[in-house]
Amino acid sequence: MTEKNLAEIDLSALKHNFTVLRDRIKAASPATEPMCVVKADAYGHCAEFCVPALYEAGARSFAVSSIEEAEQIFAILDAKNCVAGSILILGYTPPESENVKLLARHKITQAVYSLEYARALSDAVGVLREKGVLDEGDGIRCHLKLDSGMNRLGFDTHADAADKTVSEILEVAKLRGIRIDGVFSHFACADDGDKDHSYAQFNRYDAIVKRCEAEGVEFSCKHICNSAGALRFPDMYQDMVRLGIVLYGLSPSEITKDEELIPVMRLKSRIAHVHKLHEGDCVSYGAEFCADREMTVATIPIGYADGFLRGYKNGGTVVACGKAARILGRVCMDQCMVDVTDLDVKAGDYVYIFDESGENIKRLCDAAGTINYEAICLISKRVKRVPIN
Repeated sequence: MTEKNLAEIDLSALKHNFTVLRDRIKAASPATEPMCVVKADAYGHCAEFCVPALYEAGARSFAVSSIEEAEQIFAILDAKNCVAGSILILGYTPPESENVKLLARHKITQAVYSLEYARALSDAVGVLREKGVLDEGDGIRCHLKLDSGMNRLGFDTHADAADKTVSEILEVAKLRGIRIDGVFSHFACADDGDKDHSYAQFNRYDAIVKRCEAEGVEFSCKHICNSAGALRFPDMYQDMVRLGIVLYGLSPSEITKDEELIPVMRLKSRIAHVHKLHEGDCVSYGAEFCADREMTVATIPIGYADGFLRGYKNGGTVVACGKAARILGRVCMDQCMVDVTDLDVKAGDYVYIFDESGENIKRLCDAAGTINYEAICLISKRVKRVPIN
């Protein structure tokens, strides 16, 4: 069966990106390891393809957002007799018995961001030990999450809260069934021009880490750099650097654009219909676009149910015959229309939504006022992923 919409996932490009980034990290800090962020189904690229390819390229540490994603990564690797060095859940896992059992059994690392949450996990481990579900040696590996300025999750690092935070972390260290393996934080503005904000975050985070270490808490793995941090702040590399959007060949922002990285996803569709538009004719719902001249219009069978956003109508394009073809009128649930006047196209021809240059995804994101993270993550399951190279 030939698909009308297809996302080609270039695994050679993925391996290339990982290798380039790993080698740069190692050149700057030989002891620093890359961690591959593969949450959201590898940012919409299909974890089933991407995780084994990254493992083949040398990746051993992975990060996800949820227990369900962690289980998926564990299963993907286990099916190929591969063992991850670590799988870190960056977000919240409900501390119910079934989840805690999976964390302990599969040695999945959980982010712990408050004393209350740590106690809930510890209590669940205790109950499972009493029931004989877990052995006395079974427990939860964790990385403590410090909130250095994102104000999302984490122990407070403000100076006026430092005493309380250090006291709480020392209490976490004493809890049964909890093993502190690492500590981390997350930059909020590493992808913009203001470096001061990131250095201020690092200093707040580092001050708490050093105080905890002085009190005897050992962190075998420290990390704060995300994709933008990996590109801009080698002086803040620690034991690990978390590689997200850059793995997939896209830049966190214009100031972090990197010509060595290759976009991994090539999203394409096929022209369903070509017809003439007369002067005064309108296109799509709401008749927002009206032709001021005779035009040629192609109907493309991709719409917002496929993750092709309605906001793309505001100046977005597809690539037909190697040229940008402007979207006309509102994007529909399953289709959109584009201007192919003066282009030699016919029904059945392929057009690219995201091409290997990365230029069209930028035009689409600019049109919709969004970011490439959202554009790729929202490509729906209706679009088949196919590995190439």
